[in-house]
Amino acid sequence: MSESTPETAVETTEQAPAAEPKVFDEAYVAELRREAAKYRTEAKQLKSDIEKARTASLSEAEKAVVEAEQRGRLSVLADFGPKLARTEFVAAAARRNPAYDAAAVLDDLNLGRYIGDDGEPDSKAIAKAVERLVPAPTEQAPRVPSFDGGTRGGAALPLNGDPLTNSLKAKLGIT
Repeated sequence: MSESTPETAVETTEQAPAAEPKVFDEAYVAELRREAAKYRTEAKQLKSDIEKARTASLSEAEKAVVEAEQRGRLSVLADFGPKLARTEFVAAAARRNPAYDAAAVLDDLNLGRYIGDDGEPDSKAIAKAVERLVPAPTEQAPRVPSFDGGTRGGAALPLNGDPLTNSLKAKLGIT
């Protein structure tokens, strides 16, 4: 069994005064962005230096293992990169125009152009290609079919009405 603890409801009748949001001028924001970019650049350089020091300290056998891993990774990326780019292209084309058949365009594309150096699809390049190649949807949207099961009431009702309705009325005492 669990113990029940009494809950106390705290009601606040006073609302905190709405504080004005801080607004920074453009020069200050630009300076912050430059500083952040500088730190990102330094971090990349330090990461590169650490990687170089690590690879320099490896034995020949360890270097061979790292090289084999890199070759394997590049091989996998070469196999799956175009598939990922194709999938992203189809998704972007479907967002732009759901009625358009993107497969027809993909047959003529070199999907290797849309893969970055890291083996991942380049989303920006794919978005630009979709804008160029996939037409915008027309103003008249395609008619969505009705899923209501078709027309009703085609069969004539008996002379004295619907038997189910009559039975319900009799049971409820409604005339």
